[in-house]
Amino acid sequence: MACKYLDSKGSYVQGKAHFEAGHYQRLVLDVRRGEFYFHCDDWRMPRGLHKSDRFPPSNGLWAPFHWLRVADVLSWTIDSHHTFEQRPYLTREEGNAFAREVAPLAESLLRNLQPVPGTGVFDWSAESASAGMDIQAACSRHRHPPRGRRPELVNMAEAVSVCPQLIQDRWANLDDKHLNEEAEGLNRFGLHNNPAITEALGIDPDTDGASLVGTRAWLYEYRVTAAAGRPMQSAASFFPTHPELVTAETTTAELWAMPAKARAAAEAEGIVLLGDTEHAADARRTQLRMEVLDELATRSEVHSEAEATVKSRRYAVYAYLYRALSWEARHGGEPAVSDTRLAELARLNDRIVARLRAQLDQEITEERDRSQRWHEYDRK
Repeated sequence: MACKYLDSKGSYVQGKAHFEAGHYQRLVLDVRRGEFYFHCDDWRMPRGLHKSDRFPPSNGLWAPFHWLRVADVLSWTIDSHHTFEQRPYLTREEGNAFAREVAPLAESLLRNLQPVPGTGVFDWSAESASAGMDIQAACSRHRHPPRGRRPELVNMAEAVSVCPQLIQDRWANLDDKHLNEEAEGLNRFGLHNNPAITEALGIDPDTDGASLVGTRAWLYEYRVTAAAGRPMQSAASFFPTHPELVTAETTTAELWAMPAKARAAAEAEGIVLLGDTEHAADARRTQLRMEVLDELATRSEVHSEAEATVKSRRYAVYAYLYRALSWEARHGGEPAVSDTRLAELARLNDRIVARLRAQLDQEITEERDRSQRWHEYDRK
């Protein structure tokens, strides 16, 4: 932390301490564009560790714990400060000159990156990682000279050449997620778990930073080679395109037999199926069953709304029907409108209209009888 900054005239000014105060000059490598340059933040603007709009991006800051992924934009903090005699803050001219001085290391880093087949991204090699470490050393206030290839970093291809038993056939059928997990495990623990590698190469596995490098690129290449030109598809994406294999009604017993059935179907189409087929089939059945339940809920809601609409409209029809039933009879005792005619107009059965009329007449008669009894009671 630093509580003082330099103003535009080179004088100290008081400011609020914030994260990375005094560490705003960097060397930046745009991996995609192949551009390497000196970058200086506006020292007056606080920079939080987790801000998503920061530049260079925080996920590309050179502080490697293990070698697995290469960010699109890498950056190295120049260890400078107004209190450092070895390396005070750089002017733009000094920063550009420093970037030109270090540029050959950046070129070595880019030249030795390994593409990960089928992904469009890169993996490290021992050579590229060592170049990155030399850039970091050059950015130190003590200006450490480059050391070149670190012997404690071992390329996966080198490890396999001296320890072929490291290869596992199952790698050829792993999907991306699980292949990445294998790559990370090899990257972190490959040297410690396979002493034959370090013995053959004469490396101490306990050396700080010792690691297998380029594991992801090697595993993806191994899987491509094993496929022998055939297209690869994850089981999770295979089942939706083959609806006859898994349905909502598929039984658990059928799921157990699904790996062989699915792989046979894939082989018939010349496809290499990747991933846990039984797990993918179970996930597909769960998805289909959820779709059935969702459709049930949707249709029930629509049916309920339709019933409510019909009931509301039926009430309206009955209201008009009761009005017509209440009209006085014509001369001769015939209803004002016949039950047949009312049934035709209301789209009801004749018997329903007759029953409604009889029910209405009975209610009227009962009401008249009750009223008459009350009058007799009052007279008494």
